[in-house]
Amino acid sequence: MPEKIWIGGAPANAQQVKYELPLDIEGGQVMTAKIGLKEFSYTFPGGPIRVDVVAAFVDLWEDKAAEIREFELVNITDNLDGSFTLTSAVPGAPFIASILIGSGTNEKQTVTLMGTITGGSFKLTFDGQQTGSIAYNASAATIQTELEGLSNIEVGDVAVTGDDGGPWTIEFKGLLADTDVALLEVDDSLLEATNEQQTISLASCTGGTFALGFGGDTTDPIAYNASAATIQTELEALPSIGAGNVSVSGAGPWVVEFIGDLRGTNVDSITVDGSNLTGVLAATITETTPGGNGVNERWYLSGAKSGIAHAYGALNINGNASVSGGTFDLLIQMDGNTMLDLNDIPYDITLAGLQELIEGSSTVGSGGAYAVLLCVRESAATGTGQLSDGDDIYLHLAAGADYNVSANSATITIDSTNLTGGTYGSFDHAGGGAEWGSGFDSFTSFYIKVGDQTTDDLDNGATLAEVTAAVEGLSNVGTGNVTLTQAPVTKDFAYLLEFIGDLANQDTGLTVEIGSNSDGLNTAYFKVLSGSGGTSEVQTLSISGSPVSGTFALQFNSVDTALLGYDSTAAEIQTALEGVLGVGNVTCSGGDLPGSDVLITFAGSKAGIDVADIAVIFGIVTETVTGGGNPYVKIDTIQTILSVTTLQESEGPNDWNTAANWDTGTVPEDGDTVIIPNGPDILYGLDQSGLSLAVLLIEDSDTEVGLPYRTDDDELEYLPRFLKLSADQFIIGQGPGGGSERINIEPVNTDAEIIVYQSSTGQDDEEAVMIRNVNSANTVTLMVIGGEVGIATGPKDEAYIKKITQRGGTLHIGSDVGLEEIDRSGGQISSYQATLNGLLTL
Repeated sequence: MPEKIWIGGAPANAQQVKYELPLDIEGGQVMTAKIGLKEFSYTFPGGPIRVDVVAAFVDLWEDKAAEIREFELVNITDNLDGSFTLTSAVPGAPFIASILIGSGTNEKQTVTLMGTITGGSFKLTFDGQQTGSIAYNASAATIQTELEGLSNIEVGDVAVTGDDGGPWTIEFKGLLADTDVALLEVDDSLLEATNEQQTISLASCTGGTFALGFGGDTTDPIAYNASAATIQTELEALPSIGAGNVSVSGAGPWVVEFIGDLRGTNVDSITVDGSNLTGVLAATITETTPGGNGVNERWYLSGAKSGIAHAYGALNINGNASVSGGTFDLLIQMDGNTMLDLNDIPYDITLAGLQELIEGSSTVGSGGAYAVLLCVRESAATGTGQLSDGDDIYLHLAAGADYNVSANSATITIDSTNLTGGTYGSFDHAGGGAEWGSGFDSFTSFYIKVGDQTTDDLDNGATLAEVTAAVEGLSNVGTGNVTLTQAPVTKDFAYLLEFIGDLANQDTGLTVEIGSNSDGLNTAYFKVLSGSGGTSEVQTLSISGSPVSGTFALQFNSVDTALLGYDSTAAEIQTALEGVLGVGNVTCSGGDLPGSDVLITFAGSKAGIDVADIAVIFGIVTETVTGGGNPYVKIDTIQTILSVTTLQESEGPNDWNTAANWDTGTVPEDGDTVIIPNGPDILYGLDQSGLSLAVLLIEDSDTEVGLPYRTDDDELEYLPRFLKLSADQFIIGQGPGGGSERINIEPVNTDAEIIVYQSSTGQDDEEAVMIRNVNSANTVTLMVIGGEVGIATGPKDEAYIKKITQRGGTLHIGSDVGLEEIDRSGGQISSYQATLNGLLTL
């Protein structure tokens, strides 16, 4: 019979394995890496990009390697293409890594019905093959039957679980097991949900035409008494609707139901242009009092971060009550760079007016080196805040730069040449520059306080949108009631906060502050402008003639009221407009129509501004049924596998599978006799369960075969520890020598004969020769002539031995060992089994 002799010493090559993510990864999937008993997981973000997922996973692996030994033994490389490569950190030492998306190796996809679905059906398609119609409330068994009926899915290739109506989980098994399969496709066009309905109503008329608009498209003129079919045809002709997507009924009013591609959707409103209708009421709106001069309250907030060059300044424009007309120019510079250049400013400019000019100036911040926020600062000493009343206007500026600026570098120049009656002067004070030093290094966050409400701490790198959202989240502010403008400074920050919406055009009575719960923030805050209501706009609604019937509607910013009667009262008009403008934003007086006009006065957030004109219209659309549900089927992959390619098998001087470690240059084959003389240890490639030898002879040498239960740093060993193969005979320790300290043997065949002649003393509380097997039907025999032998003495080890013959040595028998006969004439024996004495024959 052929012999093969272990010589060991082959060159070491590091194991390399490439893993590639599938194309259909999805947000929320979990990828788990496991080596031995140690693992970590990474959850994919929404809308994942494969290369980004790999980059994040590689970073996480490297972080975990610092705390988990097993991952430290394997280096990971990002291939920048949606794949990564694992390489053994020690050439010649293999690793076993399991990397899965989900919790198993079979792909799993989920089918979920989305939206509020009231009926209908859907179809699934797998790799080009489509199922029949599946009811929206189908059972998992029904879906499995439909899928197994496809020509490319056999019975047993899928297992579907889930409640009736879903969601359903589809696991691909059988011929599709361990495969990255195609993502299911779906036809959900026959699912049913709540369709939106809109009602088109025309005001009283006797003739003419009207037009309908939707999605930016407009129909051709439609006769005032058109049929439902005509209106449906016109709407379907619009590119934004399309054929089959609306159904129209009624004879005026007309009901439009959105179906087809627009089913179950909350769509935009149809609009009506009734300007070409005839025989309508002669109702008109006239602006009788223009609105304006309302001022929104504004606050200045600033802070300086660590290590920046920060310039600041306070500048005055000196008023003069003798000035009676004309204009003036204003120039502000810093280090010769223009920060603000305004010309032809009216002599009686207000604080609000000057602030508006500053914010609208294209020269603010020019000069390159400076990023500037410049604002008017309100002061009790300013009185009316008009220069022509003798009051001063105080300007505040802040500029961030990447270098120090000299003190008093900001200058202001007033050109009064075009003023009549006198001149305006200027004054520079409190200007300067400073380098905030290392004392501010600990600054990490800030907050904004409005009245008695305070935001959560905001990171010092918070975006303008994040800061705005935080302020809007305060209970005394609210969404849409504040806007912030940020100075484009490079290292410090400054904001202008303006109250708008429900807090517009009024003195809010609130204080606004900026501060920090961490060290290192130098802050400044003050009110820039007080809010005031200004002049409220008044528009007058009139109906000429003496009508005795008829209807009309009002429209503001493209939003319509309900139809109103020809004889509506002021209270009825106010209620209709509040439905459009909001309660508190309009008051109506006078009336009743048609004999007396109705005065419409804008109030609340609409006070003090020039508002758009209210329009009289003669056709409206009301939403009578809100569309919803938006029915569709969502397909997700919750578990899939990675493509795995072995780039380099582990090879080395201690690996059974490395051909160069054998004298013949080939690894052992069935029927061989394998001889292991004194030489390099055999530590890897120990699972040879498919190999059947005639004889395995391990001479009485120092060569170790197998791995210890624990590693050198007291971690559990996860690689195979026992040489696992079949052999007619296992002969251990034959011949002269000192004997091995570790030989771990696990026979696979049921009729092996094991003879132990000699060994050294074991190490790490393990016997020198350790034997285990798991086949309870075997007839394995063991003869111990000498040495130290343990049978299934390790944790969770088990064995079944037909007969043990002991002539010498030391024998230890574990608790989970099946024995039929013991023939003992020498040596020492110990056992964890109370029944052992009943088997002894002396």
